[in-house]
Amino acid sequence: MRWILTVVAIVAFGGCANIQPMALKTGQDRLDTAMHSVVLLTLEVQRHDGSRYQPIPSLVLVSQRETGPREQARLYRFTKKHDAAEREGHAVYYISIALPEGPYRIDGISGIAAAFPFVGKFYVPVLAEFEVASNSVTYLGHLDATLRERREGEFRAGPVIPLIDQAATGMIGHTWEVTIDNRYEADMAVFRERIPVLANLSVQDAALPPWDRSAAQRLWDGEE
Repeated sequence: MRWILTVVAIVAFGGCANIQPMALKTGQDRLDTAMHSVVLLTLEVQRHDGSRYQPIPSLVLVSQRETGPREQARLYRFTKKHDAAEREGHAVYYISIALPEGPYRIDGISGIAAAFPFVGKFYVPVLAEFEVASNSVTYLGHLDATLRERREGEFRAGPVIPLIDQAATGMIGHTWEVTIDNRYEADMAVFRERIPVLANLSVQDAALPPWDRSAAQRLWDGEE
């Protein structure tokens, strides 16, 4: 849980962490993968209970496996304005991350749920491992994180502090369900439409493994 509090502090106050932008931009027609490869994924973060405190993701946290603690994770920022498109009434985020060759883990997704007068902070524990090959572009799949009411003992959607904001926005009383799907054809069609350089590149299909809720629970319980 201490790691989750660290993440939330970064989201709330920013500036003090090395937060990097997306690797690719809409309309981009050139890409050099000699120094850094690129991984692609799509993301939806949803809430279906009608609350006005809808979750808006903004950071993906990635750490290199077997080299250090999660506190050394790399943070990558994306925005609804520049990196999302509407699909069936939902915002789908098209995420691109530049990484050197090696073994990695997507630790999680962080963001806020805000409406006057409260701002809630959330963290979606993903904990999915993947490999990055040199000089490559790789598709990692589609992540769908859905907020639901929490049962006793389950990890919370965000920290308990600040108590009033986290309670009012539902981050204390809710948890996350995550699914990871391989939507290569549909997702890559949109990626290639948005980012022309991808139309001329071979993109590897290497979807992440299914989400492990027990690993997320162990992280919350302080066992990871």
